[in-house]
This record gives sequence, structure tokens and C-alpha cells, in this order.
Amino acid sequence: MEFEGRVGHKALRKLKSEQVVWLTSVDDHGRPQLRPVWFHWNGEDVLIFSRPKAGKVRQIASRPSVTLHFNSDFAGSEVVVLHGEGVILMEAVAEARTRAYLRKYRQGIADLEMTPASFRDAYRVPIRIRLTSLWGF
Repeated sequence: MEFEGRVGHKALRKLKSEQVVWLTSVDDHGRPQLRPVWFHWNGEDVLIFSRPKAGKVRQIASRPSVTLHFNSDFAGSEVVVLHGEGVILMEAVAEARTRAYLRKYRQGIADLEMTPASFRDAYRVPIRIRLTSLWGF
């Protein structure tokens, strides 16, 4: 996906700097399910780790179309919405990528009173989201 124009540059900046993105998947009744998640952007795709029994795991496995969006500013501008296709990864994530994710959320993991090892054990399901389009203002 190319990040062209004002919205594209805004999206790229947010992917590189934000700590939380809102993930929207769709449940079995067709209702959108929004949740804030931690994520890692490597320049190609978004990586999220989840608990195995979380609704998003089941939802993405059966309906892979998702959206990601960031919080806007106080005036309701700086809106960036990213559309993508999610997949539950069956293979292990490259160790360098996992380390980068854990480094990004070192303080958040500690705030949960977890260690990197206990976090990896609890949030052991990797979800990769390949971005397909974006919009915003």
C-alpha cells in the first residue's frame, strides 16, 4: 500500500509513532466490534498479539476484513482509518519482530504486572494485518 498525499503521510506518521490503534472486526451477528490494541508496524504490515480465546481471533479467522483507526485530536481532526485483511498466523513471528514489539510496550507490559515472558505466554496468538486502503482528513 502506498502512503501518498496528506492523509497517507498522516497515516504513516501515526503508524510509526502511536501506541494504540483501534481494531474493528465483525462478530457472528454482523456487529462491528471495536477494541484498542497494541501494534507493531514494520513498514509492510501491522502485527497484533492476542489471547487465544479473544473474540477478535475467532472473528478475523472467519471474516478477515478489518479496519484500524487512531484517536483523533480534541477537535475531531487528524482522522486516519486504514482498511486491511487480517490473518491469524500459524507460524512463529520472526524473533527480531517480536523483540521490537516487546521493546515498544516494555512499560505497558510492566504496568500490567507482567514480564515479557508472561506477556508472550498470555498473548501468544499473532495476527498480521495487511493494509489495503486508507481514508481520513
